[in-house]
Amino acid sequence: MARRRAKVELTGDVEQIVSFRLGKETFAIVVSQVREIRKVEDITKVPKLPPYIEGVMNLRGQITTVIDLKKRLNIASEGPSRSAQSRIIVAEVGDNQLGIIVDAVEDVMRVPKESISLPPKTISGAESSALTGISKLPDKLIMMLDLQKVINGAEIARPGRNEASFRGQPEEMNTAEVSR
Repeated sequence: MARRRAKVELTGDVEQIVSFRLGKETFAIVVSQVREIRKVEDITKVPKLPPYIEGVMNLRGQITTVIDLKKRLNIASEGPSRSAQSRIIVAEVGDNQLGIIVDAVEDVMRVPKESISLPPKTISGAESSALTGISKLPDKLIMMLDLQKVINGAEIARPGRNEASFRGQPEEMNTAEVSR
């Protein structure tokens, strides 16, 4: 089944993004944060962590925390939580590496910066603060996420450590360190 791409005129500044699906909605992060995209593999559960933290995985000798982005953003799940299209986006967040489970990766694309609008002021709350913009394409809207803000306030800790500071962030933000 061939997928049709809408033509977008690229003039001026563009943002290169990776778009992915969470439920019925399309989200994106900037490609510069993405190290790789992998199939969902063995994830080791770590006890007493928040429900959106799936656990950790060994990625070429580096222990990486894996979160379920749908659970983190409180997006309702319809049907099974994982499918053959589910992927882990391995991303760089500050000096740390993080695995993010998404329902499906859609595309790597360039969108004109002028197509990205600020989120409406009526959208507020802790979870919506991670929404940096909405890209208006001819056939859909893509919600742009800031991964740093997605994990801000999250209790994503390196197993066996009780630190409450995310590298590079002020202590008062009450964030936890993400596995490297």
